[in-house]
Amino acid sequence: MMKRLLLLVVIVGAAISVNAQCVPNTSITQPGIYPDSATGLSSGVINQPYNQVLQLRIPTDTTVVIFGNTQNVTINSITLTSFTGLPPGITYACNPGSCVFPGGSNGCALLSGTPTQAGTFNPVAITNTSGTIIGFPINQVDTINYYTIVINTASGIAGNQKLKFELMQNDPNPFSNHTDIKFTVGHQSIVTLKVFNLIGKEVIHKSIQCQAGRNNYRLLGDDLLPGVYMYTLSDGITTYTRRMIYSKR
Repeated sequence: MMKRLLLLVVIVGAAISVNAQCVPNTSITQPGIYPDSATGLSSGVINQPYNQVLQLRIPTDTTVVIFGNTQNVTINSITLTSFTGLPPGITYACNPGSCVFPGGSNGCALLSGTPTQAGTFNPVAITNTSGTIIGFPINQVDTINYYTIVINTASGIAGNQKLKFELMQNDPNPFSNHTDIKFTVGHQSIVTLKVFNLIGKEVIHKSIQCQAGRNNYRLLGDDLLPGVYMYTLSDGITTYTRRMIYSKR
């Protein structure tokens, strides 16, 4: 009887583990984090189940500049070491379960649970990239903090839909010299533009004074290396994320 009970506990525990795990989308071949263009992550409602899957494609390599010289970095793995700032009641789980994602692989992270508090939350993921450069092992710790999760009360959903802050895709994309980032705001304010490389390192941080209505910010590629980047635009309440490609000629 005791053996059967223990076996039942193991089976139930395994079923719970499987149900709480996401499935990597192996059709994704472009390195990055998906969704990559959203108003933060999916919004939720207090005391109602929440699920959000982050699909990951880990690059095999990247480049860094050392003493003015561009060096290739081979990425062995990227580890998600922590994920803080989630709404109370929401937890995360990875696939693979170790949260260690080998270079060139597909993985995912599932944010799920029942939120118990309304508000706007800014989750912060800490990653550790393990790789080699010129034959020497390296480790780099990075912070990914450009997502938001909005948890609404039942009466707050309609109010959130009235926000006038909007971000369009940069144009041209890809770009070689400069690209225009167009956005609208409901009133005169300051927005924050951040640009991140594929391992989550912030490479550009700008505060932009803007007027009510449509605005345009011209981003120059002078400080960028050719590659894929994520950029965010935030008015302090809402954050949009987009992807852009810099291909210097």
